[in-house]
Amino acid sequence: MKYNIKRVVVVGGAGYLGSTLCAHLVSLGYEVASIDAHWFGDDALRPLHGHPGFSSRKVDVPHSDKVLPLLRGCEAVIWVAGLVGDPACEIDVEFTYTCNYHSTLTLAAICKRLGICRFIFASSCSVYGRSNSEVVNLSEESVTCPLSYYAKDKLACEKALQGMADDSFHPTILRLATLFGWSSRMRFDLVLNVLTARACRAETLEITGGGQRRPFLHVKDAAAAFANVLSSDISLVSNVIFNVGADSNNYRILDIADLIGSAIPSARMKFFSESIDLRDYHVDFSKIARTLGFRPRFSVAEGITEIQQKLSEANGINIADPVYINEKRTRQLVTEIWRNNYHPPSRVAGSAGSAA
Repeated sequence: MKYNIKRVVVVGGAGYLGSTLCAHLVSLGYEVASIDAHWFGDDALRPLHGHPGFSSRKVDVPHSDKVLPLLRGCEAVIWVAGLVGDPACEIDVEFTYTCNYHSTLTLAAICKRLGICRFIFASSCSVYGRSNSEVVNLSEESVTCPLSYYAKDKLACEKALQGMADDSFHPTILRLATLFGWSSRMRFDLVLNVLTARACRAETLEITGGGQRRPFLHVKDAAAAFANVLSSDISLVSNVIFNVGADSNNYRILDIADLIGSAIPSARMKFFSESIDLRDYHVDFSKIARTLGFRPRFSVAEGITEIQQKLSEANGINIADPVYINEKRTRQLVTEIWRNNYHPPSRVAGSAGSAA
């Protein structure tokens, strides 16, 4: 069954992925509305301001009275909001629960009540955590082993959304590989981005462990995957989980360091045998290619070159500024929230924090 989708709401539209996604959807002719708390500002959306097919509102998602009017008339909602990354999510686990679990399910319930049948959720391959070394490729049916609050909340959202699915509500879950590449709202806390940026700044790259396996996905390819789901027959995507990435972009962290060294011969590196990051997974992406015909365009090597070029054009950019690093900005946000005496809902037994 095909639904004629014209108006799409992107929750988290001013973020690293969200801003790229909004621009991509507008270029495809969708009418796009961004809902975002603007914790990192809204500069990333400036290129879209004034476009007849785009609108943006600053809204804290759990406040349904503010969200409801913005959702009316839309045919699909895409969730790319919340706190992203393990370090940021460990700062205040109750704050994380509010942003990444409570807010997601609050909005999904509102969408279902309004009759908005398409809900696309950005999950993460980090739900696989640390895989058995005998498992070469992790598919959507593989056992999950989330190691962090970020990954546990993502997995809990997946299960809750699938439990909401029925003939009138069709969630799709995209487990994204580790993102990289240039965005209007840049991040320099993603492993490929930050290592490349530090190499460009003649800083010594510190590699801990290095044998950990990761799949990688360019932020533009991630945006294209969401658009692909929007345009697909609902029978192919209703209540379905897809790993999103490319088999060819599965790498060890040591391999990423080698690629950066090849692109930037002056790069200096220091290796530490002990790894403080236990995540280790090699992911199979054949399902989304087979079902939807989706295949990423950008390689990791192309991403390294892109960041080199962009940094050479962006004179004076401070890659350590909190606006580019989720953990630093989250520490500021938590302080501001407590200062204003706002206490988020508690993480309770059986909720996101206890997901296996």
